[in-house]
Amino acid sequence: MNRKENESYLAFVKRATNAVSNNTIDYTEWSESLLGQVRYSYENLRRCYQVVSTIVQGIENDIEGENQDKAAEMQDMLEQLKAERIKIQTANLEYNAIQRAEARNDLFNEQIIKAIERLEPIKGARPKLDVEPCDKHRTALLAISDLHAGSTFTVKGIYNEIVNEYSYDIMCARLWSIIDKIEADDIVFDDLTVAICGDLVEGILRESSLTKLREPVTDTVIRLAEFLSEWIYQLSIRLEKKVNVVIIGGNHDTVRSLTSRPMFEGENLTKIVVEFIKLRLQDLDWITVDDYQDVAIKNIQGVNVMFQHGEDKDLRTTMDYFSNLYNIDVDEIVAGHLHRTESKTVGITELGDRQLTRVGSIVGTDSYAKQIRASARPSCYMALYEEDNGKTWSRNYYL
Repeated sequence: MNRKENESYLAFVKRATNAVSNNTIDYTEWSESLLGQVRYSYENLRRCYQVVSTIVQGIENDIEGENQDKAAEMQDMLEQLKAERIKIQTANLEYNAIQRAEARNDLFNEQIIKAIERLEPIKGARPKLDVEPCDKHRTALLAISDLHAGSTFTVKGIYNEIVNEYSYDIMCARLWSIIDKIEADDIVFDDLTVAICGDLVEGILRESSLTKLREPVTDTVIRLAEFLSEWIYQLSIRLEKKVNVVIIGGNHDTVRSLTSRPMFEGENLTKIVVEFIKLRLQDLDWITVDDYQDVAIKNIQGVNVMFQHGEDKDLRTTMDYFSNLYNIDVDEIVAGHLHRTESKTVGITELGDRQLTRVGSIVGTDSYAKQIRASARPSCYMALYEEDNGKTWSRNYYL
């Protein structure tokens, strides 16, 4: 048995020793192959073979163990590479999502900028502001919420009757009817605060929102801002009152795309609506529009009224939190969000009760409200605050 070309001596010893085990050669041939001329007895050769065989087996075991260790090490490396590849793929997906979101945001901004460039302030006639003020200054509050402009749907009852129907035109009609109802009540007051408590547009909060939208959100924002500008102007003209407008953002107004989180922290479509309205009404000195806020606190004839959208389930806790945060006694919270009216007294103040007031919605019952058993008629809220006497009157107008 001869050693092969380029065969290591160890490999040759292993091959020759295995040949004995397979009865291919005997001890003598094995000895001659490894050692050359044989000078040992057959028994000594057998013992020598057994020693070498044991050594070869030990070497094989060591090599196999090393190979297993190396194989395990390589497997770990492969797993790490796989994990890194997944990380890279995830990062690429997130990057692409951000790029798409930024592209949509750029397009959105371009459309808004073009619309703003076309804006011209309303040049309206000045109303005959009250020449006979109240004995004690009286401020009216008109609070509306949850317009969900852009949403279009029909909710039917068990007999297929229409429970509620909504569209952009219906929204406009309901808002115009508010002015009609206030005029019909012939309420006496000196000036008016209008609070719009969020969810001005439907936006894309959940997949069900997509079934209600009939036009791009950008178009809705522009149309709504134009309409509200005209509506606020006509409100002041028909009621012949100075008007202060407070507009709060909601959860449907946030800029998002079928995700549980807004794409851009702090971005809210209502901010754009507010800026539109301010530009349109800037030449009407009897109308003031406050800057956009998530939460606003206004002192109305001695009563600190806080306006917010109302996502917080426990408004009493919210009242206490903001009282401590701003070091001011919040006497009343006026909020929307739940699409139903609600009023609760939670304490007393120098001028009356501490109250939590939920404002109804302009949109009324939709499929989501029906699903969570939160149905209610569309409505708005109005109250009167009198100097030295606080809130003296309030009611809901059902639309």
